[in-house]
Amino acid sequence: MTYIKIDFGNIFEDELQKAVDEVFHLVRPSFKKYEYMWRPNIDVYESADEVIVLADMAGLSKEELHVEADRDSVTIAGIRKTTGLLQNGRYCQAEIPYGYFERSVSLPAPVDAAGASASYTDGILAVRLTKLPAHKPLRVSVFPAK
Repeated sequence: MTYIKIDFGNIFEDELQKAVDEVFHLVRPSFKKYEYMWRPNIDVYESADEVIVLADMAGLSKEELHVEADRDSVTIAGIRKTTGLLQNGRYCQAEIPYGYFERSVSLPAPVDAAGASASYTDGILAVRLTKLPAHKPLRVSVFPAK
């Protein structure tokens, strides 16, 4: 197939490209180059002593991440910025989401949020939370009434 390029100036091309991108997004929602809210993939693991939350954060620096933990949940938020590798190029396929994100996950057990720690290596954020000790029932002795 042969393409003919017509130059109508930058403003027209930008508007046309946005319109074409919107049409492609209507046909196939995964094709979307402009910013929108995305949901990174998260895994939650539980051991006898701790809960571990792993999040796929490829393309972010640790300074762009915000992590909050409480007794029952972990919230991870931030912004993934576009790379801007090509100045005069056009997208042929766009599947990597950019923009603001926020994920909250419920934890399988109560944890000590004050003792939480987080590490970020090779695009994976790991949040480690120590479980709170389970409340064991207290045996009450029964004495004869006086």
